[in-house]
Amino acid sequence: MVYSTEDQVYEATGMNTTIVQNLSGKSAAQVTTLIGNYISQADKRIQRVLKTPITIRKEYHEFDEHFTVELGPHEDQLEFYSSYDPANCVEEVFAIYDSAGRKKLPYPKNCDDLTESHSSMAGSNVTLSTETSTKKCGTASIKAVFSAAGSFNFPSTHNLDKNIDPWDFIGFWFRTSDTSATFTIKLFDKDGNYTSKTFTCTLANTWQIIRLELDDFTDSGGDIGWEDTLLQYIQIESDKVCTVHFDNFNFNGGVFWTFPEGLICWSDPDDDSPSISINVTYSYDPCKASVPIDIAEASAKLAGVLLLDYIIGCRQRVTAFSQGSQDLDNNPDRETLEVTRGRLKREAEEALAGFGFGAFR
Repeated sequence: MVYSTEDQVYEATGMNTTIVQNLSGKSAAQVTTLIGNYISQADKRIQRVLKTPITIRKEYHEFDEHFTVELGPHEDQLEFYSSYDPANCVEEVFAIYDSAGRKKLPYPKNCDDLTESHSSMAGSNVTLSTETSTKKCGTASIKAVFSAAGSFNFPSTHNLDKNIDPWDFIGFWFRTSDTSATFTIKLFDKDGNYTSKTFTCTLANTWQIIRLELDDFTDSGGDIGWEDTLLQYIQIESDKVCTVHFDNFNFNGGVFWTFPEGLICWSDPDDDSPSISINVTYSYDPCKASVPIDIAEASAKLAGVLLLDYIIGCRQRVTAFSQGSQDLDNNPDRETLEVTRGRLKREAEEALAGFGFGAFR
């Protein structure tokens, strides 16, 4: 999520896409990309000033017979730390500790790399798409519409080349339009051998955690020893027509997490009432879910400074070739641009100062 929009940058600078296009020679789409990059740079600067994302160290939680726990000070009975709320703002989970010590992080570390885009997937009897509205983790899920019994796999290049032996479990979020459908996950090596496990969903069109243990997988023939065999690709099969959403896939040691939602998820299928306690070290951006007005203003104005720097350079280039031309007269002069640039920079700093430097501690 970005803190401001292209229109807000135009509003702050008094520019518009036509002026930028005239001076730069870029198309409207290229100008949008340019300003998007400037907004990203502005947001990074704001995060440095405000010292965000904020890191929370070893926050205590208990599963208490639930399959998920929410990050945040929800179990702080004395309310020492109740001033922060990381829900839908989590950036990264750095470490999880249980009674035995620090747990191994899942693969992929951010729990979403393998299910972020359908562009690296292939399948049969299925139409795949990247779904940004129905998702559980990151920015998107995979939507798979099966026209008959079929499958899809990732990566389509079959070159994952990953040692999965350090992890005991597989966890992911899944939803289906038909609870009578049976699904099979297959893990393939380079020779086409695989281990597999079937699973189902109990509720229709509802996100559910799928919890699988690698020791429960059945070999296709022969004994695949993942301790000395590399995983090359993963396949999901459906035995009938249905529509599914698939997200947050990972190999883990008993727990994994969603972000930015901020859920720690239980992954052991043999324990239906987990009652362990954990400590979580993670970071969150308090402006991620809802951007305060001051932050949006500062972002737009800092991005505007970068845009005006660019426009000043473009105007100097145009001036060298088109001194006094009609087209040049229709564009703002350099002095006006520099005055506006200075004003935006000053006002952005004032907006941040009013919001508070490191104000979320």
